[in-house]
Amino acid sequence: MKKLTDAVLLVGKSADCPDVEYVSGFRAVDQVVFLQAGWKQYLVVPELELGRARRETESSAFRDHYPDEKWEVEVFSPKTLGLGKQHRARLSEWAFKLLQKADVTKGVTVLPQFPYGIAHRLENMRIKITAAKEELFPERAVKTADEIAKIRQSQQAAVIAMRTAIAAIADSEIDRDGFLRADGKPQTSERIRRVIEKVLIEHDCFCRDIIVAGGVQGADPHEMGEGPLRAHEAIVMDIFPQHLKHGYWGDLSRTVVRGRAGSNLRRMYSAVRAAQTAALGSIRAGVKSATVHQRAVAEFKRRKFRTGAENGRPFGFIHSTGHGVGLAIHEAPSVGLAEGRLKSGNVITVEPGLYYPDIGGIRIEDTVVVTPQGWRYLVPCEKRLEV
Repeated sequence: MKKLTDAVLLVGKSADCPDVEYVSGFRAVDQVVFLQAGWKQYLVVPELELGRARRETESSAFRDHYPDEKWEVEVFSPKTLGLGKQHRARLSEWAFKLLQKADVTKGVTVLPQFPYGIAHRLENMRIKITAAKEELFPERAVKTADEIAKIRQSQQAAVIAMRTAIAAIADSEIDRDGFLRADGKPQTSERIRRVIEKVLIEHDCFCRDIIVAGGVQGADPHEMGEGPLRAHEAIVMDIFPQHLKHGYWGDLSRTVVRGRAGSNLRRMYSAVRAAQTAALGSIRAGVKSATVHQRAVAEFKRRKFRTGAENGRPFGFIHSTGHGVGLAIHEAPSVGLAEGRLKSGNVITVEPGLYYPDIGGIRIEDTVVVTPQGWRYLVPCEKRLEV
């Protein structure tokens, strides 16, 4: 994090500012104000959340990185902070009063996405605001044992949901027109998505934008997919659930074909598996993230798969090899061309893919933990193309 002599101010809720939950331990469903000054932490929450906040701030993933330090954590509501009724609804007043309470006079460091209106009001109150140029809490990229266990819960839900979805596709019949059918009805992206959603809810997880993209829809990595699914075409599925209780995410992608895959799809699938194997083989603490990405790129090049753009539409391997997973679905470290080295305890995805508008897409993704000697799966999941 920033030097402990620097004051750090956060405003938001866990959904849009995961640092709040990471550093305080409090899962905020409404807007809160958090301040760290030295080894002291301060949190202002709505009146109705005061009891829960005091319980949950007894520990945090951030403070677990400093077990030998004696932390002081104070939790307030606007009322107990001493704000008058006319100021209790304004977050800028919460922040200003908290800074006064903590005797912070030289200014604070904030995230680049810090609310402009609050920053403007604080500056009018002669508080200097400095936007951070780096992660405020780089410790967040190195997961504790407790965090890894929580991510594993979400990943387990993703694996069970994926297996259930693949079974539903495998059990689908192929009609005379080449479409998939189940229970006499068309098998669609929407039906498979509902199958996945049901399993996730049963495991206390939720995923807003589950991808079930068949055929050429899969050529767009973020296309959710819609409509009837066809036999002999690739179906890309991407499940990234967030646990409803503790907020940690999982991430898993598989690509399957019901029936027989054509030669182009088989070549693509073989290349993606080889690229993932090459990337995984280079992972260990101390390795540059870019090295992992370049191993995947090199494998695609070796197999003569082109990457570029045509008529403004990209094709080939068009995204990074992976990203960190934790309290956000995309967080540090990036596994692409950015600078930086992997550390033991990083939880990252490894998800090479190939995308061609006239064929579709192939993506295989697993979430793994970086170790001193290599890596390990959070939860393994089978890989096969034809079902």
